[in-house]
Amino acid sequence: MRVKPPRKRTIATVLVLAFVIPWTYAHIAYAWPWKRFQTGTRITCQGQYLVGAEPNQNATRLGTLTNDSLVRLDAWGEISMGAETAGFTLFTIEGNHVNDIAHVPELQLGESTTVAGVGTFTLKEAHSGTVWFTPNPGGAAFCFDPDPTFTVYDYAQQGH
Repeated sequence: MRVKPPRKRTIATVLVLAFVIPWTYAHIAYAWPWKRFQTGTRITCQGQYLVGAEPNQNATRLGTLTNDSLVRLDAWGEISMGAETAGFTLFTIEGNHVNDIAHVPELQLGESTTVAGVGTFTLKEAHSGTVWFTPNPGGAAFCFDPDPTFTVYDYAQQGH
């Protein structure tokens, strides 16, 4: 009497494991904070504000433009195969109307972009949410150097 699992089930199991093990390693091991410090890509925000956002949270109040419109920041980030990327949107709300100021879909770690009248944003770090088998939205933190005409919101000045 032979007791062997059916060949199809064995092949399916091997294929699933061949996918799951590298996927899990790439999305979890590379997402650990020590990996960033190990690769020498640690970014500091000396003399700048640290601003950011997390998924499922209200947009961060960043400050006001010269016309006293309150600017809000909504950001997202992810780590995919060890690369930290993030993006953000700046907007104001007037009554029931949302006015987009800027939409930056993707910045790489250490990359900067300048939004006229607001300031310069440099991606400090990005992180994914809990990632096992699906990409989940994560948060991001940026070093923010405000434009001289932009008034930074008190909460942002406190480093929160």
